[in-house]
Amino acid sequence: MYVAVLAAALGFAPGICMAPHCRAAVALPSPRVGLVRAQQGPLEEGFKELLPLATEDENVDPELVARIEREVFELTGAKLEDLLNPSKVVNYERERIILEGQIEACTDVEERKELEARLTKIEKQLYSEKRTVFAGWLKAVFIGQALIAGGISGVAAFDAFPTVTIDISLQALGFWSWWLFIIPSLRARRPRGWEKLALNIAFLGSPIITIGTPFLVRDPSFIWSANCAFFVASYAYGFAFGRGDDADEAGSFSGVLRWLDFGSGQERGVRGAARERYFEKQKGAASTATEDENDLVAAGSDQS
Repeated sequence: MYVAVLAAALGFAPGICMAPHCRAAVALPSPRVGLVRAQQGPLEEGFKELLPLATEDENVDPELVARIEREVFELTGAKLEDLLNPSKVVNYERERIILEGQIEACTDVEERKELEARLTKIEKQLYSEKRTVFAGWLKAVFIGQALIAGGISGVAAFDAFPTVTIDISLQALGFWSWWLFIIPSLRARRPRGWEKLALNIAFLGSPIITIGTPFLVRDPSFIWSANCAFFVASYAYGFAFGRGDDADEAGSFSGVLRWLDFGSGQERGVRGAARERYFEKQKGAASTATEDENDLVAAGSDQS
């Protein structure tokens, strides 16, 4: 299972032909695949030249993501980030492009048929994933899960079960539940704006409180209460300073923590900062085109 997850994260397409007569698809791809390969880059040091469809700043090509977003919107009326598994959609699209390049370069008839069959399967899976929207009822399930975890963890931390006295290890699990269950359940809803900022703060601060407080107070109920107070304070801060024009942004985490930033765009194959740069570039190009058109109109008016 872990190998499969790692392979998916690295962008390896399962079952892609690497036979000698098909390897030319990687070395001598079609023009479209060649453009994609020229833009590739590693997500981590040590994986250079292994990840297709990535830009030099370690992201999937933003133009590819933008195209997928248009296709998803035309199909469902929803954004790419509103799908249940947006990363799967991007990865399937990557696999589809690679397989198309290998099919063009493959000269063996039997192997070509096998690749075409795999391409058909990938296209069906891609179409299915594009239609699977992250439904509201599922977000409600995550909220319910967080509430249940909060209630049970509180009872455990305070050792408040009516008929039994639980072990200290279970009481410790009670105050650890903030970081292990409650906050992750709320983050799984993929909130945006001020709530994302609040949960980012809570997710980073909760383990510090949970680990540091026992050096001062070894009461599980106090540690649980400290986590609860910090959680409420995080929401208060996000609500107060995470809204409006001058709002604090829930920026991307750096280093190892970037893998925790689910809402930065990484789940769509492109990070938030690169995504913003792409859209700024598009706006700049549109603005330049508008200025050129105005200059032409003005020049035509002067001539007349």
